[in-house]
Amino acid sequence: MLKEEEKIFSMNNLKILFSMPAVHHVEIAADEIDGLQKLGYTCGYFPYAARAGYNSAPGRLWVIIQNAFGLITIARSFRPGVIYFNSRLEVLAGIRDVITICLFKTFLKYPVKFIIKSHGSDIDILSDKGFLMSKIILPYLKRNISGWLFLSTEEKNKVIQTGYFAPDKIFTTKNIVRTGQFKPDKLFKSKLNISDDHRVLLFVGRVIKEKGVFEVVEAFSRIKDAFKVSLVIVGWGSELENLKQNCKALGLADDIKFTGFIPESDVVQFYANSDILVFPTFFPEGFPMALFNSVAAGMAIVTTATRAAKDFLSEPENCLWVEPQNADSVKNALVKLLQSDVLIAGMKTNNLNTGHLFSEEQVCRELSETIQTIVKQ
Repeated sequence: MLKEEEKIFSMNNLKILFSMPAVHHVEIAADEIDGLQKLGYTCGYFPYAARAGYNSAPGRLWVIIQNAFGLITIARSFRPGVIYFNSRLEVLAGIRDVITICLFKTFLKYPVKFIIKSHGSDIDILSDKGFLMSKIILPYLKRNISGWLFLSTEEKNKVIQTGYFAPDKIFTTKNIVRTGQFKPDKLFKSKLNISDDHRVLLFVGRVIKEKGVFEVVEAFSRIKDAFKVSLVIVGWGSELENLKQNCKALGLADDIKFTGFIPESDVVQFYANSDILVFPTFFPEGFPMALFNSVAAGMAIVTTATRAAKDFLSEPENCLWVEPQNADSVKNALVKLLQSDVLIAGMKTNNLNTGHLFSEEQVCRELSETIQTIVKQ
């Protein structure tokens, strides 16, 4: 067994199987695979996402079991040393991860390191006193996860402070941003029927209250007559129709462009050709891609001081901070920006420079070092 472990965990030919989401974070996972392969790792992937039409609890459980056996089938021939889950520290994801790992260990009897990259987290579950979490899910994860990767220093420190997981199993990581993809399009405004002399304000994300989109609309309603600006809202969510009705009530129907859901690859043009990202989220973000794509695209930014944003951004070099759930704070920040071409230009330059921190080469080099540390423990 010792010789087999040495072979499986050899850094000269370490094999890593990545979970692959179906909709969100697909590009991130694909770029991590690509970047690590360039560094000499052998990488593969397996499906690890919910499926349309399986909305009941039994249906979701069936999909989890199917995905687990898909992983087992692939791993039987691939023989990975590391299985890397794109998941989340929260109840439902924890249940899914435990079922998957339990089935894997039941049907495949060889050593493997399990790593979870948490895309956002609900750290309060570590103090959950309910039987399922406190007696089954969390203890199982504690015994079987070799490394936890969190997307902010805040999350890492809070998890360490709980004392639940061993500190040497907790790390930070970043998401990859495709820094070279943002290309200006002279026809962008005309395609959206936006006047050439207008600055474009942009919101990208799920249309839910926790993302701060209602505060964005309210703030926009208070400045639109004082500045030449248009607002574009990219995304879909449970509050989309309510938001549209709110816009009508505020007399903004002709001033705001809604795109609905569009693929990640198509959102790139909005980052590349808009002026200010307005993103006053109070959702428990990890590393929000709307924010960091905007950084890499060289946009000016108005946002809340959440998790990874605090790790990499500062005011006024990269952004203006606003208070969550506070439309006045958003309005005041927008006014400050729109009154200063110098401030906007400075943010653009600084954010283009900051964006290089999230390149595939940089992130994967750091990720490789983390994986090596986990494997050697």
